[in-house]
Amino acid sequence: MQLFVKTKMTLIALLSLLLLNACIKEPITNHTPNPNDTTTKKDTTMLNISYGNDPLQVYDLYLPANRNDSTPVIVMIHGGAWKAGQKEDFNPYINLIKNEWKEAAIVNINYRLASNTKNIHHNEIMADIQKAIGQVINKKATYHIGTRMAIMGASAGGQLAMLYAYQYNHFNNIYCVGNFFGPSIINDWSWYNSTNIWLGGYVGDILAEYVGKTWDTTAYKAVSPYWNINSNSQPTIIFHGNLDPIVPVYQSQWMYGKLQSIGVASAYHEYLAFHGFDNTQSEAAIKKMVVFFKKNL
Repeated sequence: MQLFVKTKMTLIALLSLLLLNACIKEPITNHTPNPNDTTTKKDTTMLNISYGNDPLQVYDLYLPANRNDSTPVIVMIHGGAWKAGQKEDFNPYINLIKNEWKEAAIVNINYRLASNTKNIHHNEIMADIQKAIGQVINKKATYHIGTRMAIMGASAGGQLAMLYAYQYNHFNNIYCVGNFFGPSIINDWSWYNSTNIWLGGYVGDILAEYVGKTWDTTAYKAVSPYWNINSNSQPTIIFHGNLDPIVPVYQSQWMYGKLQSIGVASAYHEYLAFHGFDNTQSEAAIKKMVVFFKKNL
């Protein structure tokens, strides 16, 4: 049993690395942090800013040159089956975004990972996202940025990004959403009741650890972006690989169909890919996302 658990966790850790490994491996340009420079406002990178007492409650901040109180902000939420992964998994996308939108600030969040042992589940993860965004807003004068934000995520992070925008949005400052191959229907019994070698076992075990309980139609529906949208929901752009062996592509197709049917500004792009994109696909997706964000922020 102990060997199975170790193997399962190893597979999940490998998955979190694979999610974005197809992207460009360009290192992040790291400038000397100087957030209090109120004259030149140079391009500034600040890593591992704490927003809580837990070591995982940190975020990276990328501030553009010549920023001001109207500078838009992109919030990034990593994936990893809710119980693995780290913000650094998104590093390949940072420079892609900066190249496409030099005027935007970026906040890349870590959050406490789902754990039955530590009693960390959906509510705790959402509380972390809220707390990190709240701190960025409270420090807007120090950072010299605005409060209008777009939120994006990959895999489990895509689900978290969508749900935070649609159901929470505590500060009423999330204006658009980007989902990269994230699940939108957690109460999908056929998915729950399946075994996935890429996830290292029974999908239901992973979802149960995230939600905090085994199959419960009401609870699982409550954390499904698909069931939390209405005609006033934020504009949403979705990307998915049509060969995805982890998150069923039909979930994104159905999500886009529902967004369209209720009149929410939305876009959907499907690539010949698995659970992650290659360099060319990643660059194309980021370009499309930035255009979409610029239009809706």
